[in-house]
Amino acid sequence: MATSKTAAVLQGKKVVVIGGTSGLGFAAASALIEEGVSVIIASSSADRVTAAITKLSDPAQQYNADASRVSGHALNLKGPTAEENLKEFFSKVGSFDHLLYTAGDSIAAKPLQEWSYEDIVNAGSVRFISAVLAIKVATGSPDYLKRNGGSIVLTTGVVAEKPLPNWSVVASYASGLYGLTRNLALDLAPLGIRINAISPGPVETELWAGIPEKERKEFLKATGDKLMTGKVGQPEDVANAYVYLLKDKNMTAQVVTSDAGSSVADRQ
Repeated sequence: MATSKTAAVLQGKKVVVIGGTSGLGFAAASALIEEGVSVIIASSSADRVTAAITKLSDPAQQYNADASRVSGHALNLKGPTAEENLKEFFSKVGSFDHLLYTAGDSIAAKPLQEWSYEDIVNAGSVRFISAVLAIKVATGSPDYLKRNGGSIVLTTGVVAEKPLPNWSVVASYASGLYGLTRNLALDLAPLGIRINAISPGPVETELWAGIPEKERKEFLKATGDKLMTGKVGQPEDVANAYVYLLKDKNMTAQVVTSDAGSSVADRQ
């Protein structure tokens, strides 16, 4: 657990992680627990929430979390009931200090001609639309996200900066999150709430489940070989960036990139 003056900035804080049962969200929740934070995680599956809480509370995992500092709720972010579901969720959570939004739809990269209207909407239902709604609800009442010190961290992706074949639809939502972060920073400033975003490059998470296994493995291997680090990132690597953005009270309206240099150049 964090003990130094700078490391203890988050100690005792209450952080909501939407999408906190797997991938980047789970890794961020784990890192925050090690900082002395109380974490509330949310996922569409009640079983996954229970499993994540059990794992985070397990002394053998060495996350330094007792059961009193880890809780969670099922939260369906898809479809027209998303806003009402978020209202119910935040009413259960009550007052909290920071919000991390790492939830996303499975990644699907395919030619534009193969995208239907339904596919396009579904690609951004959780990743973008419900992110906006989560912020709307969380900041709409002083009983939820704390003002004058609260903050939000969204999750986008470097495909917004570096085009890739067949990624146009996903990239459009990623780019939208860039603009959302910067504009909302201005809108939320009078409330004393900061907002930033993390832009990960290729990271090995469950979001790649939308791509067939053989293609996924080949893609991650080929991608890793091109990166300056020689491999795709792991969730635990990027988790540190989320922690940093919560700690730095001077940071708002920014997108922090953690991508093994992929947005700059390929490995030579």
